[in-house]
Amino acid sequence: MLTKVLGMRLNTYGVVVGWLGAIWSFLAVILISTALGFADEISEEIAKNSQDPNMTAIQIRTLLVIVLSVFLALKVINLLSSALLVMGTVKERHLLLLPWLINSGITLAFTIISTVLLWVEAIGSSPVAEALSVVFVSGGLVVLWWYLYYGIYSLFKHIQLTSDQQRPLIQGPPQRSGDHSGATYPNYTKI
Repeated sequence: MLTKVLGMRLNTYGVVVGWLGAIWSFLAVILISTALGFADEISEEIAKNSQDPNMTAIQIRTLLVIVLSVFLALKVINLLSSALLVMGTVKERHLLLLPWLINSGITLAFTIISTVLLWVEAIGSSPVAEALSVVFVSGGLVVLWWYLYYGIYSLFKHIQLTSDQQRPLIQGPPQRSGDHSGATYPNYTKI
């Protein structure tokens, strides 16, 4: 497990990543919402500049609204998971980091798949020097993304470990009739 990421302590790193993700997602929600508001104008402009005479403004508008709505939903989910990352880091609650880890893990998996497909395309259709530059740049970005994700995972494990150590066993209620008196977990942790 990591103890520092990019020279920052894990808690500082978690707060920074959470705030950057929340700010970026908030700005993206505003931008996508504005684009949805102007979907008619955007689709008419695309239809005017389109080379395909079969594409109508209504078809383009429908496709545009579907794509922007999906992106809007994803950005709202990202906004919420980033806010939970900040809250979980500040309050040292490891379960609040899980939405960010799941959301970013899914994104990382799709990024890896698309990078591999990009490599196959670049190697198959580009000159060797150009293909190598695409492979190295995209590979470096995936490795950086993995390192940053692993930093938050390390923070999750660190908070989980320290919260388990801080929650000591407490004495249970007094036992009657000679039962063994022993330490138990607090009542709120019993299922």
